[in-house]
Amino acid sequence: MRDFLSAQSFYMKKDLMFKSISYLFIIAGILLPIWMGNKVGFHFSNWLQPFTLVVPLSLFFYFIIPIYVSFFATEGFEYGSIKNIIASGCSRSKYISGKYISIVKAIIGWIFLFFCLFYFVYVIGVLITGSSSLSNNQNLYRDMVTTFVGFGLNILYLAAYAAIILLLSILFKRTASTVVATFVFVFGDFLISGYFKDSLSTFFLWLSNHSLTTQIMKFSGIYVSNSKHIVLENLSSYVPVIIIPIVLILMSLSLTYAIFRQRDVQA
Repeated sequence: MRDFLSAQSFYMKKDLMFKSISYLFIIAGILLPIWMGNKVGFHFSNWLQPFTLVVPLSLFFYFIIPIYVSFFATEGFEYGSIKNIIASGCSRSKYISGKYISIVKAIIGWIFLFFCLFYFVYVIGVLITGSSSLSNNQNLYRDMVTTFVGFGLNILYLAAYAAIILLLSILFKRTASTVVATFVFVFGDFLISGYFKDSLSTFFLWLSNHSLTTQIMKFSGIYVSNSKHIVLENLSSYVPVIIIPIVLILMSLSLTYAIFRQRDVQA
């Protein structure tokens, strides 16, 4: 497993698409705080507050990272390397586990890259303009919760997306088909969240309320329903937001392992 993980890390580092997405997050992490600071001014009341400005931007992760996951998950089928890997003694379960762990590591790296770069650029802007007010550390606890929720739930939800896309890659095998299926899933979930949130149908309303996009928008602090801003305020409101991705991860990975054990490794 360790050798396979090392090989996957090496592949990612050499992969042009992986590098391009990393550069995209670097550019966004630099330009977005500058743009926001110039538009509304650089200011904060405690050292964690800049992170709270990043959390509402979380949604764009879910239109970029899943596409890379679909390419990475199918490269073994696309280039035929999976046959050699399995023949070399790597079990199918280790192959799936190695792929998934590698994806999650990349997700964590990208999130920390973007969040931390945004933070440092914004803090530099505050220090240059001298517009901070830190004497009372106002709202420190609230901003600490928002920060940790933003980090943790983004990782959890992107891991859920990755698990679902890994399942799609085993079903379709080909990169093109998996990318199309990923587009349908990502944008379909987005449309379900928005289109059905005011539906009169109990089923469609339930579907919208439990979609991944709805949960992401809730913990990002940008969800509005019936002209009301919906935020996570207590433990009961956090429960479905945490349970839904965990259930999807367990279901998707279980199906992936079960199907891959029975399927031919030929693309």
